[in-house]
Parts: sequence; structure tokens; C-alpha cells
Amino acid sequence: MRFDTIIIGGGMAGLCAGLRLAEAGQKTLIMASGQSALHFSSGSVDVLDCQGDPFAALPAFLATHPLHPYQKVGLTHIAASLADLQRHCAEQGLPLFHESHNHLRLTPIGTLKPTWLSPTSSACLGEAPAPAVLLLATLEGFRDFQPALAAANLALHPRLAQSRILTGEICLPQLATFNRNPHEFRSADIARLFDKQGKEGQALLGALAEEIRRLLRESDAPDCRHLVLPACLSLGLAGPRLAELERLTQCTLREVATMPPSLIGMRMQDALRRRFQALGGTFLISERVLGATLDDDRVTGVHSQNGADQLFEAENFVLASGSFFSRGLISRLGGISEPIFDADVISLAERDAWAGRRLFDQHPFMGFGVKTDDRLRVMRGGKPLANLYGAGSVLAHYDPVAEGSGSGVAVATGWHAADQILAKVVARDSKTGSPLTSSLAREA
Repeated sequence: MRFDTIIIGGGMAGLCAGLRLAEAGQKTLIMASGQSALHFSSGSVDVLDCQGDPFAALPAFLATHPLHPYQKVGLTHIAASLADLQRHCAEQGLPLFHESHNHLRLTPIGTLKPTWLSPTSSACLGEAPAPAVLLLATLEGFRDFQPALAAANLALHPRLAQSRILTGEICLPQLATFNRNPHEFRSADIARLFDKQGKEGQALLGALAEEIRRLLRESDAPDCRHLVLPACLSLGLAGPRLAELERLTQCTLREVATMPPSLIGMRMQDALRRRFQALGGTFLISERVLGATLDDDRVTGVHSQNGADQLFEAENFVLASGSFFSRGLISRLGGISEPIFDADVISLAERDAWAGRRLFDQHPFMGFGVKTDDRLRVMRGGKPLANLYGAGSVLAHYDPVAEGSGSGVAVATGWHAADQILAKVVARDSKTGSPLTSSLAREA
């Protein structure tokens, strides 16, 4: 099977590369090995962990991080990639919002994390004043969101110093089936019940609205009109369901990402995949790439676990296979390696130096990854492979946790890798004056 571009990895970086290429008319294939890290994410996009405008902070940050992936993308293209992500998500009914500065997203344990883009359904504090009274509620028996813990941590934040934070528990007899096995009482299981069509689904939503009204009546702040619920009301888009609950309760409702699996992250994955396929892209799930064929400095094809005799060929390739979690990088006693192309990697020879001594120290292994040149071409044997580009957490020279930059780097490098491919296509075919080339030139 032959394509214009093959992308290895179906997470944020791979999808952002695929969206840009497919929209430009490229015959594009994404080969995903399974669930991506998006299934464990908040659905928000962090550019840089700072209290103000991350784009104002980036120049000084990059001055001290000359090898950072953002450096190879550039500020203008970082902003363009994020705008593109917003546009694609909006096309699938998943609007993302941002303000002039980072806003603060509520985490499952009640901390407030600076971020740049969030789904409009997410519980966040932005430029508007914090609510005078806030109710954190969960479902009876649900273990993955603990309102008391979240409330205790929220109360320590200066932005909520003047706010009253209440907690409550919602009792729905329809969820009693999960009591037989608490391990099944997860966000996805609850969402499947709410997603049922017809009278059963409407009855459950009505019962939830009545329980919310009961909580408010029995609280010592019945005038509370701001509620936060765990993200478990739909496997699909939550906006319409939250809007219906707001109509029934006359309250503002927002959701918080639960412990994994995170429905908010899963919705982001599904929305981007649907958009990619709507643009003509091909998405293969459970298609782990195991190896590649090369001709000098060019990749000619890749093969998956289904056999080396079935070669997937393309003009260009994007390596967006993830880090250790997704097995895009392999760690062994002798060091780390990139398993598909045997690409050059950044590591430390002394294994004891890979991690800090304490859990919340900065850990050097977080910056390990694949080497690329200034065009994001993957290095092998000290030289760039001419048609293989790296994107996302497989890349070296950045720490997504310490910097608060993980999803931002994924979006920006995925988009920019695609941009490099499109620019190369334009340069190669400019003499032909073909309609496709003219279209790519306008896109670039």
C-alpha cells in the first residue's frame, strides 16, 4: 500500500500532522498501535507553565533552551498550530477556549494548573472573578473523584480565598448495578448509561437534575449556582448534556477530568480522528509499526506486527510514536533506543543519573529522546534521514512535566513536521504548475 505520507502514532502529535497533510490534499495514513496518551489526559493544551501569557514568556525560555523543540518550530508557527487545532476541534463540536493569559484548570485532586487551551466544558478559573460559592459533587460509590480532597486543596489557593467551597454526593439508584463490582464503577461505565437513547437516558438525566436540586436545597448555601461534576456524563460530546442539565437546574455546570481513563481526553482523540477521516485520511488502529526499510538516507517503507511482507510505502514519514509510555522509546540496562528506525537518541551513560532522588525532583530521563536537525528530520548515524520527521514526546531536549509544555510541543511539532513536508512537495513540484502544488503553495 502506498501513500504520500505515513504517520507512525495516533496521539496528539500524529493527529495534528495528519490533519494538516490531509487538509492539503495529501494521501495520508496514520498507523496507531492502540490507545494513545490522550486517553489519560485532561484534554487541555499546555504551552508553558507560567502565570501570564506563555507566548510572552517563550522568548526568554527559549534563550536558555536552544535545543528545545519549540526552537525549531518558531513562535509564529506555534501560534498557527494551536489556532488550527481550535478550528479542527470546533468543526467536530468540541470548542476550545483561551484567554490573553494562561487560565487555571481544576485537576482531580483540587489543584489549579496553568494551561492555554481547554474544552469549554472543563472546570477552569479564568479572568472572571471566582464564584462566591462553589459545589463539588460526585456520584455515590464513584472512587475516581473525591470532592473533600479537591475542596481542601482548592481552599489553599489565593484565587478562592473569598469563596465558599461545598461538597456533596449524588445518589442515583440506576447506578446500583455497579455495586456488585466497584472496579466497574468507572467514568466510561457511567457515561454509557447516560448515553442510552430514549426514555431511559432522559429519565437518568432527569434524576441527576433532581439530585442536584436536592443537594442545593439541603446545603447551607441554597443560592449556589456553580457546580463541578466528574467527567462521566457522556462518552461523546458533553456540551449538549451539560446545557440540558443547566436548563433543568438553573446552575452553571462544569466537569473535571477524572483519574484515567479520562473521558475528556478520549473525546479529544475521537474528535481529531473523526476530523482526519472526514478530510480523507486513513486511520489504522492496533497497527504497531515494528520496522522499516531504508535506501541510503531515505525511508522507503514500514511494516507492522502483521508481517514484514506487507510493506506500507510513502514519500515521507512522520515519527510520532510517543515516549516510553507508548514504547516509542525503549529503556534497557544498557541505555535507551528508538526501536523502529534505530534513530540517534539523547541519553546519559550513567543509569543512576537518569532520575532525581525524590519523586517530585526534575528527572533527566524526561528529556531523553530522538535527535532531529533544525527541520525536525530524524537523525540516524549522525546524519538526517531525508524523508523522516519527528514530532511529539519521542523528541529529545524537553521536559513536558517540569515545563508544562507536553501537549503544546505535540501540537506544534506535529503541525510543523507536516509543514516541512508540504514545503518540500511545493519545492519539488513547483515547475509542474499542477493544481495540487498550487494548493499546497497557498497552504504553506
